[in-house]
Amino acid sequence: MSCTACYLRAESKIGGAFASYGRFLARHPWKFIIGCVLVNGLLGIGMIRLKSETDTATVYTPMNSQAQQDSEKVRTLFPDMSGISFSQLQLADEGLEADVIVRAPSGNVMDNTVLEEVKQLYNYIVSINVDYDGENVSVSNICARDIRGCAVGGDFFFSPEFIVAVNNGNVTYPVFNHPKTGMIFYQSRVGDVRVNGTILTSAGMLSLRFYFRTDGDKYKQMYKIWKDEFISKMKSFFSKHIEIAFSHSDSLGDELSNTISGDITLFSITFTIMITYACVATLTAKWDCVGQRSLLGYPGVIAAGMSIISSFGLVSACGVKFVSIVGVMPFLIIGIGVDDMFILLSGLSDAQEKETVEEKIAETMRKSGVAITITSLTDLLAFIAGATSIFLGVRNFCIYTGTAVLFCYLNQTTLFVACLTLHEKRVAARRHFIACIKVISKDKAIEAKRSKGNILCCTGSPPRSRKDVESFLDKLPGWLLPKIVLNLPMKIIILFLFAVYLAASIYGITILKQGLELKHLVSESSYYYKFRDWSDTHFQTITPISFVISSTITYSDVGNQNKIRVLLDNIKKDNEIQNSTEINWLSAYQRSTFYDNSSETGFVSNLKNRFLKSSLFKRFENDVAFDDSNTTISASRYYVFSVDQKSTMAQGNLMLRMRNAASQSSLPVFAFAPSFIYFEQYVEILPQTLQTVGIAIAVVFFVTVLFMPHPVLLIFLTITVAMIMVGIFGFLDYFGLTLSSITMVHIVMSVGFSVDFTAHICHGYMISTGDTRNERVRSTLVRSGSPIFHGATSSLLGVIILLKTSSYIFMSFFKIMLLVIIFGIAHAVLFLPVIFSFIGPHQKSSRGIKVTDVIKDSEMTFQQPLGDIEKSERVHEEQNCVNCQNSKMYNACQNEAFCDEIIKQGDGAGNMVLEQDTMEIRYKRNWEGKN
Repeated sequence: MSCTACYLRAESKIGGAFASYGRFLARHPWKFIIGCVLVNGLLGIGMIRLKSETDTATVYTPMNSQAQQDSEKVRTLFPDMSGISFSQLQLADEGLEADVIVRAPSGNVMDNTVLEEVKQLYNYIVSINVDYDGENVSVSNICARDIRGCAVGGDFFFSPEFIVAVNNGNVTYPVFNHPKTGMIFYQSRVGDVRVNGTILTSAGMLSLRFYFRTDGDKYKQMYKIWKDEFISKMKSFFSKHIEIAFSHSDSLGDELSNTISGDITLFSITFTIMITYACVATLTAKWDCVGQRSLLGYPGVIAAGMSIISSFGLVSACGVKFVSIVGVMPFLIIGIGVDDMFILLSGLSDAQEKETVEEKIAETMRKSGVAITITSLTDLLAFIAGATSIFLGVRNFCIYTGTAVLFCYLNQTTLFVACLTLHEKRVAARRHFIACIKVISKDKAIEAKRSKGNILCCTGSPPRSRKDVESFLDKLPGWLLPKIVLNLPMKIIILFLFAVYLAASIYGITILKQGLELKHLVSESSYYYKFRDWSDTHFQTITPISFVISSTITYSDVGNQNKIRVLLDNIKKDNEIQNSTEINWLSAYQRSTFYDNSSETGFVSNLKNRFLKSSLFKRFENDVAFDDSNTTISASRYYVFSVDQKSTMAQGNLMLRMRNAASQSSLPVFAFAPSFIYFEQYVEILPQTLQTVGIAIAVVFFVTVLFMPHPVLLIFLTITVAMIMVGIFGFLDYFGLTLSSITMVHIVMSVGFSVDFTAHICHGYMISTGDTRNERVRSTLVRSGSPIFHGATSSLLGVIILLKTSSYIFMSFFKIMLLVIIFGIAHAVLFLPVIFSFIGPHQKSSRGIKVTDVIKDSEMTFQQPLGDIEKSERVHEEQNCVNCQNSKMYNACQNEAFCDEIIKQGDGAGNMVLEQDTMEIRYKRNWEGKN
């Protein structure tokens, strides 16, 4: 058996199953409608359990990453001392804080007037009060505490000692040693610096950071209330001498949620647009008050909308948290649902020649059921593959969206098909498409001499062919596309353009950036965007990295001391680590008068009871942890600092090198920084994306094998999907996007959409007939061009409103959807047809079935083809048409429209040629002298 025959047999069996389902549904439409509405409504109740996750580190960084595990280790090894002896370097995560960046319009904050204004700003923030269970709460109640009181990074800017240094012009940079506290002045505290040697001459910005206690839930709750008041006060702050930008620990999550919530309201506009398009696109070109089906757009869009409700309810009830990126799901699903709707309507158009409603719905499901099953299943499996991601945002998005795709498919094949059944029953009863009253045909209305208005608005007949129900938009692709792709010069131009496209895509991949700029997650009008923009643009990005010895060693042993020294020296040889700066309690202890190396007991005793109690060295207290007996050091840590790094790739690679350096030491040591939690995505995003996309393509390939088992077809489909995905990756940089956990979601989504477009055209080609490949391509474009066109248009309209969005998540979704739609439809209606016209799978034509025009005893004589004729219903219909013509009883024929198609001209001389298709036998009249 040939591959084509195998394909056709599989097509026939699967189509038969769908036809049986269609017949059953057509007998019980109201049961399906009521059942579908009830199930979706009951599932939607689950939304009362909807919970959201807004923490950026949790949503957009890898789950259970090495950095998160190391963070837990640090939290376990070192007690939280934020209430008594805080150090910003002690943090196992980002902690709780409030930040203010100050900019001087003059361009230099190192000015007495500006610094005095900074002091006033500091006092203004400290005076912010809120009520917590009747208790008056201010910064002094909840701030983290160090040896000076409230821990505020940058408060030395307005200290008398610093003012003197500013006036004398001897502010050292990058380290400033405070005369009283020995505080180190880091580069990250000032921005847009200008230096002369080691002296800071001017700076355009400075930063104040207030740290808060994390050693009790009570303090955390107080902070949550205070931070909201902080934002309110900062928004109303005004000064002639300074400009500020501000933020707190939860600003990104809060602003992201606000941005998404605001943009979700755009969905109501999208819903209206989709209903309008669906109604206009289904408006039949041949006006008829009976066959008109423009109102079918409503149930098609509503079925998709109901799937969104049911998926939210079910997934929420299962405890899967809503993440901000799920906000784009409704825009995606509404496009998928309308796409399925048009495929089903196209199948119904082909079924108009069937006599009964049951046969029409069966034929609709036979032809369209397979198509929407392939596309829905590929979309669903692509999202199932995405649900295996180590990124929580990607995983939850794929769970929500995959569930919605499943319900969308079920709703379209139940609710919408049931509505098609009711529509066809109304048509069969010759009822008006709006008023639902019985009407007469246009010919009878003319005979009755009714008015033109009455004839236009109150007449109609059941349609009998596809052309009777096609809209103008349905006809356009089948008319235009063959003129383009079947012209040899155009074929050459198309192949050349796709070669250019591939070259541009491959180059784009080589320059593709990885990582996510946090400021892009919120609206440009957000206070957080301004803060993040100032911070990223004007301040150096320096990462303090701790090397944690996580178990007990003998610190008094010179050999172990040398190992620590060698470790730090080797690390500082890295080009991206400052070689002149480190924080090392052991070196400071060795140089102090408290140092005792006579024994481990003496070493530990002097360290704990004398060295760390000294005001000069108390800052090291958080870097050494003792066991319960206070006789052994259970853990310790040392710090180095990176140079300024803006590149996310450089940050990710630095983390890997630091971990590698720690692993090469014989000490039980690991490298850690709170920012490593974000760096993890920079090293994981590319392999994770490739892995997830690879899995998605593999499962899609498996589905294709089941539904379209033809080796040549599989090769074409795989190559085409690969080309589309290469284009999407390659054009990310051209569209101003980077590879991140957000764009990863959209890329995974693109796999299913890429298959949707290509599968339609491949399926259409395989079931088309013709003596040449060009004829089969023409037939394919007539058959499949309209659903593809409507699918692309509806998907685009589903996201077009996002052009008005202020959210990076929504905007990136729109850009990638635009790429998917453009590349998908271009490959489907241009590239693949050209390829098929040259090397498409060959199928022998079944032409040659002749019917003589000799009528004997009301029977027709047939010349049987080589293969068996599987269907004979059309044969009898054509015979009846001929009999009607001969007997002058044409008007008595039951299928007038069909006869109109068959008997068009001539007086009956000539032959009629039967053309066998995969699913039906078509007939064409060949008049004498034309063949």
